[in-house]
Amino acid sequence: MKKNKKYRWGMKLATLVLGSSVLFSTIDTASAATYTVKSGDSLSKIANQYGVSYQTLMKWNNLSSSTIRVGQKLNLNTTSTSAVKPKPITTPKPTASLVQIAKKQLGVRYTFGGSKPSTGFDCSGFVTYVFNNAGISTARKSAAGFYSTAKKVSSPQVGDLVFFANTYKAGISHVGIYIGNNQMISASDGGVSVASINSTYWKKHFAGYGRL
Repeated sequence: MKKNKKYRWGMKLATLVLGSSVLFSTIDTASAATYTVKSGDSLSKIANQYGVSYQTLMKWNNLSSSTIRVGQKLNLNTTSTSAVKPKPITTPKPTASLVQIAKKQLGVRYTFGGSKPSTGFDCSGFVTYVFNNAGISTARKSAAGFYSTAKKVSSPQVGDLVFFANTYKAGISHVGIYIGNNQMISASDGGVSVASINSTYWKKHFAGYGRL
């Protein structure tokens, strides 16, 4: 009889210890769900990042206004036992700006090795200039260099690259920027101009599309 009492007491003690462990683990996890405000943050921006409304964030943090300060810690969900995961943020490719910048260079003369309007462009120098000025950091490469690093696509979007082979030398030798409707803009012998990819010359040398 005494043995059974000891057994039951031991089981109760084990259950108590286990329950306490789970409780404290839950509290630790919940307390970890915080966000530290950084420069440039706003309550709406943070709320959108975590898929909630700014009013909900205000409620969770007992805020009377939407004003926040750098370094302030915000509870993301005081009632949840798991941290709130932010939604992935995707930055859209500024294709409209890219095409506008490219078209501003129409008529700039062709210069082998050129990479700016004042000296003229070659095909890869033109691509490098346009992408960098559209906010897309791009290292200077040859047409073949762009071809080797670009992701090959079969259905081009505005802002993708168009590659051509065996124009003035064997292999990938020319690159342009796709601007829609089977047209591209590039720096060729006549300077920066718009051309149809389906024209007799370019269709003959077409090698594919690529995306940076």
